[in-house]
Amino acid sequence: MYDTFMNYKILSIIVFILILLGIGFIFTTNNRTIKTDAIKENKEESLSPNQKQIKIIAFGDSLTAGYGVDLQDSYPKILENKLRERNIQATIINMGVSGETTSMSIERIPFILEQSPNIVLLGIGANDMLRSLSPEEAKKNIDVIIKSFKDANVPVVLLGMRSVASNGTLYRNSFDEIYPNLAKNYNLPLVPFFLEGVVLDPALNNSDGIHPNRAGYEKIINNNILPVLIPYINKLGL
Repeated sequence: MYDTFMNYKILSIIVFILILLGIGFIFTTNNRTIKTDAIKENKEESLSPNQKQIKIIAFGDSLTAGYGVDLQDSYPKILENKLRERNIQATIINMGVSGETTSMSIERIPFILEQSPNIVLLGIGANDMLRSLSPEEAKKNIDVIIKSFKDANVPVVLLGMRSVASNGTLYRNSFDEIYPNLAKNYNLPLVPFFLEGVVLDPALNNSDGIHPNRAGYEKIINNNILPVLIPYINKLGL
């Protein structure tokens, strides 16, 4: 009789444990389902099917880096904000390096391509000009850079530069034709002169008289870059 009672008690305990395990399994499964559904809902809320994320790389020298201003006052950051104000969901990565010449820029091409940009804003050549380096060499280097991006199917917007008068007429004419000629050869959208409307204006430049301040960058973006970039973004369907 005692053995029968003990067997029944042990059996009851086993059944009770199995019930608890079953409840725990159901609860865990339901909890995972709830969490999975919540993650799906969050993803659906954060990504609108009508919004495309555009990655733009600003590739250049100190004019791109924002020499003399805070990072948020550099042209890439201001441009990013202005595009988002227009419901263009762009992230602009500032890859400007102060002092860089066109030959130095070539070395950075592989790293730029690794970022898989949708567009590259290419603004280089100013340091070649300020150092009176060969316009022919600068053109050859920029050509190499553009071709590398074109071969990788990365669209390029070319930001033009012009020579200072102190370099002389021959140098100036040779340098100034680099950008329109390359833009024509590769069928690129061109900002004819990045500093148009800003150069030599003390109110729009830092104390060095060369690099724009925030007000200068604002004018460059509004008057020079956006009128070229926005139609190109639309043309690409981005």
